[in-house]
Amino acid sequence: MLSFYPGPSKVYPEVLGFIQEAFDEGMVSINHRSPRFEKLLKATLDSLHEQWNIPTDYTIYFISSATEAWEIVSQSLVEKKSMHLYNGAFGKKWAHYARQIHPESISHEFDLQASLHDISTGLDLSDTDTLCLVQSETSNGSGQQIKRSDYAIDPSCLIAVDATSSMGGILLPWLEADVWLASVQKCMGIPAGLGLLICSPKALARAEKLQKRAHYNDILLMEENRKLFQTHYTPNVLSIFVLHKLTQFLPNLTQIHAQTLEKAKMLEDFWISQTGFELKFLIDNPALRLPTVLALQGNPADIQRIKSKCFISQIELGNGYGTWKENTVRIANFPSHTPADLEQLFNSLSHGL
Repeated sequence: MLSFYPGPSKVYPEVLGFIQEAFDEGMVSINHRSPRFEKLLKATLDSLHEQWNIPTDYTIYFISSATEAWEIVSQSLVEKKSMHLYNGAFGKKWAHYARQIHPESISHEFDLQASLHDISTGLDLSDTDTLCLVQSETSNGSGQQIKRSDYAIDPSCLIAVDATSSMGGILLPWLEADVWLASVQKCMGIPAGLGLLICSPKALARAEKLQKRAHYNDILLMEENRKLFQTHYTPNVLSIFVLHKLTQFLPNLTQIHAQTLEKAKMLEDFWISQTGFELKFLIDNPALRLPTVLALQGNPADIQRIKSKCFISQIELGNGYGTWKENTVRIANFPSHTPADLEQLFNSLSHGL
């Protein structure tokens, strides 16, 4: 089955060989306090910095998932009040859980067809110490530009960004935010079970100021172990090993970014020329469409027909999510998806129309 589900999604075929290599080398059984693991973790972090162009003074932590990172941000970095700007289901969920930790935290839902830049003016952020944004909203396929200068915030205010469906697939403006979070089962092309939290020096300074150590995954405790090239809890060593191998195997993110945009254009061009289905792009403005997740809207009957045609051809598409569950279909365009995969999808949909 060829999966275009927007996460978990298609795994790089090379991953099977890397898993076998990990087993043969005994990596799946190593102690996460051992010199062997410390060497692996250091090499993986170094590779991510180099291949993804992450600033050298930004710190990478491995956690269980992006959703765990939502809690870590609130537990370790929010002083009193976070502001959450969102236009979809996952941004809304982040805001909900943040309020359970900091009841003063607030949110602002904006229109699906608007940009963060459009709605940033007029927002009262004067008493916000952490601004939480969603760069890649998986539920509706919208993508946002992240620019610190868009917001009238105090210089001490942190910006935290959920980039779950884009990290590893497109270039991200690391310096425009202080916290970036994601999971591996999307653009990184490996099975679910590992998350990344990337923090700026400013974010670590906030953690030092607040001195929160009440939770096992508080950043200060994570940082103590990271300095030793260890993790705070027993990690998914297999996924870390595979991620390291992939960063060695794949080109620099600059090249992956260009490939992602080329394939996104292939997807858009196909649907623009398609006459067999009465569908439209859920996101009207091409500049606001997430290049890694395409969402198409139509009547439920057409949506079901598309998914059924693909399923017969052993191709899985993504269901709609939340508000758009019945009348949208989502198609992943992750780095693991090749142009040949897209042609297979197009042939399946075009056949018999």
